[in-house]
Amino acid sequence: MSFGPVGRLQAAIVTAISVVASSAVAEGYPDRPLELLIPFSAGGANDQVARQVAGRLEAILGQPVAPINRTGAGGYVAAQEVVTGPADGYKLAHESLGTFILTSLFEKQAIDPVADVRYVAQMAQLTSAIAVSSDSPYQTLDDLLAAMREAPGEMTWGHTGRGGFHHVNGVGLFQAAGVEAIDIPFQGSSASVADLMGGHIDAAVLSSSNYIGFENELRFLAFMSEGRDAVLPDVPTVGELGIEMAFVETPSVVVVNKDTPDDVVDQLEAAIETVVAQEDYQQALLKMGVTPQFATGDAIVERITTNLPRWQQVIDSTRDVEAN
Repeated sequence: MSFGPVGRLQAAIVTAISVVASSAVAEGYPDRPLELLIPFSAGGANDQVARQVAGRLEAILGQPVAPINRTGAGGYVAAQEVVTGPADGYKLAHESLGTFILTSLFEKQAIDPVADVRYVAQMAQLTSAIAVSSDSPYQTLDDLLAAMREAPGEMTWGHTGRGGFHHVNGVGLFQAAGVEAIDIPFQGSSASVADLMGGHIDAAVLSSSNYIGFENELRFLAFMSEGRDAVLPDVPTVGELGIEMAFVETPSVVVVNKDTPDDVVDQLEAAIETVVAQEDYQQALLKMGVTPQFATGDAIVERITTNLPRWQQVIDSTRDVEAN
């Protein structure tokens, strides 16, 4: 399509107005309260991380940051509100990256989790681990897998719902190890922990946050992660134990509208980096069983792009298990 002189002038005026408006937003930002949408129920580890960040951002940005729970659809209810809202940096969303991406890989969503939002920064990370009760006869992951090989399809393991990163990682682990077991979905980790301690299931895929408060009741055997967990550094990774598998870690990240001005995003990223570097923030997260970890928005996008083929492989293997 071509434009005449008038059309080109109108387009130039619109572009100039947009640039001026964006600059004005960035220059005075922030001059009013912000919202941080949390796609999780109140009280859980992800919710607590977001609230820890919100409280500290207030001191750095000089404006209130209100944490608001917007649950539903694996984080897409909160993301939709950000995507359809103004691109001014006043409405943020906290997303659990593993769940956010996995949900879109299982079923196409109205929002593209890569193209339709802008990643600001990472402030924490959760990983999956295979655990048993402290009175279980299985002292190591090898013990558990050996028992599963002796009784294929008879032993049980719990997780927090099919399609979630704990479920996907559990399926990936047992496939890589060549064992069969019955997966039992629970409504949240508290229920799976209760049944594990009660002897109703043989194992469960949990996060280190589930270990806090149950140190004498749970035994973590191995983490499905690149490196050892900051909360339980004595527990090996599956890779250290000789098991090669595709796993999903789930960083806690902040996203904004994709058209948010660069200056605003840079200011938010720097503020979150300052928060993550604070000793009291790090200690608060470790006490919750969560690893404090910072990454830039660009690093998050690179991580997604690099890992998408591997994550798709895990999703496909999960579908194969369900089909059988």
